[in-house]
Amino acid sequence: MSNSGTNAKVVSLNCPKRKAWVSFQFLDEGGEGAAYAGLSYTLTDVQGQIHSGKLDGSGCARIDGLVSGLCMLSVTAGYVGGDQWYSGLSRRKRFAIPLTELQVAAEQNILGPRSANQKTYLAEQHAVKENARFYRVEVSDFVEHTGHLPDTDSTWGPKPSVKLVQASNATTEKCVELQPCQHHVFEVKALRAYSPLFSRDKAFCALNAYHLAVMTTFVYAPFSTESDPYKSAPPPYTQQGSIGNVLREQLAALKKAQQFNDAGPYNLLYEEVAYSKRLEVMPYDPALYAEEAAEGLRNPEDVHFLFDQETESQAFITHNDKVVLISVRGTAGGADALRDMDARQVPYAEGDGQAHRGFYNAFLAVKPFVERYLSAFYIKGMTVVVCGHSLGGAIALLLAEWLRREFSGDDTLLYTFGSPRAGDQGFVTGASALTHHRLVNHNDPVPSVPTTWMDAEWKVALAGTVVLLSSPPVGAGLLLGGLINLKGDDYEHHGQQRHYMPRKPEGGSEASILWQPGCESIDQQACAEFAGRISLEGDMPKRAGFIRQIVNMGEHSSDTGYSRAGLTTLVRWYASATEREGALFTPQELKDLEPQIKQVEQQVNAWQANSYLDFRRATRNDMRFYRKTDLELLAMYNDGISEAKSLQAVQSKKLNQVRARLLAEAQRVVTLQSVFGEHAQRADMHELMAEWRELKENQEAERLAQVAPVSSNTPRYA
Repeated sequence: MSNSGTNAKVVSLNCPKRKAWVSFQFLDEGGEGAAYAGLSYTLTDVQGQIHSGKLDGSGCARIDGLVSGLCMLSVTAGYVGGDQWYSGLSRRKRFAIPLTELQVAAEQNILGPRSANQKTYLAEQHAVKENARFYRVEVSDFVEHTGHLPDTDSTWGPKPSVKLVQASNATTEKCVELQPCQHHVFEVKALRAYSPLFSRDKAFCALNAYHLAVMTTFVYAPFSTESDPYKSAPPPYTQQGSIGNVLREQLAALKKAQQFNDAGPYNLLYEEVAYSKRLEVMPYDPALYAEEAAEGLRNPEDVHFLFDQETESQAFITHNDKVVLISVRGTAGGADALRDMDARQVPYAEGDGQAHRGFYNAFLAVKPFVERYLSAFYIKGMTVVVCGHSLGGAIALLLAEWLRREFSGDDTLLYTFGSPRAGDQGFVTGASALTHHRLVNHNDPVPSVPTTWMDAEWKVALAGTVVLLSSPPVGAGLLLGGLINLKGDDYEHHGQQRHYMPRKPEGGSEASILWQPGCESIDQQACAEFAGRISLEGDMPKRAGFIRQIVNMGEHSSDTGYSRAGLTTLVRWYASATEREGALFTPQELKDLEPQIKQVEQQVNAWQANSYLDFRRATRNDMRFYRKTDLELLAMYNDGISEAKSLQAVQSKKLNQVRARLLAEAQRVVTLQSVFGEHAQRADMHELMAEWRELKENQEAERLAQVAPVSSNTPRYA
């Protein structure tokens, strides 16, 4: 123990009664005091005299020449260091954080070892050795405004007596009591949080595909609790799986979340970070942040969460020191499903080309919410990561392209899951610089939405419809007719598509394989068949009901569809990179995929059109063909069948090439960069994965994906 503080400054009078002393030391959870060296303190003695100084290299100080009596210790000095992130938190436009030296120091310390009862013990052992009074303290014990800090930990004790004391500048300060002629040891709780890993690399990685799929499931949750009509609520947020509960009550309290809305358990890969570098939830302190409250930002929910009553659009946004994360909700039913059908086009005023009217109106509801947040908290150099599922994916695309142009430029990254098409060729061309990884489940038809012919006002028969009415309503006729209608539509997909394909024809996402077939008959099989089926539904009520049915399919779900597929890909690709020399497919997986491709090829090659008379009979009760003469119908029939035969020849050739492509894809090497993106070089990455693979849910995912279980013989790669 040191006998004095560094640069101690005592303002007092010499007096023979001043023979008392007091000393104190700040330690981290590992029983070390170096982290608190140089920490400023102020001690007020029983006579109101002020003694100020700095802790020495061991985090200790001693003050002599005191009148015997209780002393009050404060460590409230504001942070004045050179770290730009911390300095920025203190100066930002909204919700400036009253950072102290003590908080920043506590954030740099990792958790200390625990005994069987989960209590730390090294600092307490040090106190016993020094014959000192021992206390466990939190940063919140020393600051008046605690809204930006975790809620008090009732298990962290024994606690000192804490009082509000009038300071010399007419303000109040939180102080702890010190006994005269005693040494005091304060163990400061490490101020740490968990943050899920996100890669900022532009290249696709399996980690992002899994984590961001879960985030698109997460956005279906309320921020606090469900309420009708919607109403924002203050913390704490106790509903498990709610956005506020996960971000504020779990991750910020160093607890790993597993439930996201009602989905899970999903075990993400988390890193332990300094508390102020977590995914932030704004502090709740209406008195301190009166200006923000007056602007409608009273609760954290007002800042981070959007529910637009008119459009039923929903989104959440948060950030840490590296990324801004935005997740947009997909189809929830009702108005959302009908918005998918509002397929007329409007100008995309924020960029080039035309956008889907229903999706664009939803984007306009989300835009001011995001703009307000970024204007307050975005710092140049952050990566803005946007994700969305279903309808949310289409809105996310329009949003991300606007962000690329107005805020984040090349530091914009978009992942979408089962996303419909949102714009025309002009939009897609104008947004070509946007990095967009688009994931589609093999049996998910929603990415074929929208089509002009789904609109309530549409009354036109396309060439594909002629093919559909001239073929059996199954197999290749459905596929070819749907592909023709998709090809002839005004909407186009944006981004690089990756395809989750089940190992067996009726298999689920938990055993799917991610690859890029590069052939419409495989890439768009479910979409084309859906396009064909909905084209056969002649009236709007039937089409509307069909759409509601398909958006509730398991393959389209952000939970059972895309999050499960993302988890499967992460475990498969990690096994590939570390145990199979990077092979994308196992020999058995190749055997499983090849027959599915061959089956589609056989169906396409075997397709034959029905006769013109069959087509004529099929149009009798279809209002799209009313008032057509026999000559007009014959011309439509000949044109449609001619186009179908041409497409049949093209797809037959491509399907033959797909089998060769399958073998070529098998030669593609999966690297750790493919798995983890920027985190591939982390020194602790394999340690994190080893712990993650031990979790029972992940072992079950490996079993379903037919990945070898963890064993002591599993090789480790540096």
